[in-house]
Amino acid sequence: MINNRDKEILIKFGRHLRELRLSKKLSQQDLELKAEISKNQVGNIERGEVNITLITATAIAKALNISLKELFDH
Repeated sequence: MINNRDKEILIKFGRHLRELRLSKKLSQQDLELKAEISKNQVGNIERGEVNITLITATAIAKALNISLKELFDH
């Protein structure tokens, strides 16, 4: 169960990911394909519905051609 404080963190991270993705002119599906992650996962992350793993974060950062620090720096 995710408490309110943690939910706020996930939502903030998801918004940041969306901004990064859009700045690279990628659709959610494009990012999923580039990062080799499951269908609909980007949408779930951007809505703050899931707490991603370090492996997924690394794949997303690599697909966006950014550092992990930039992905988490919001």
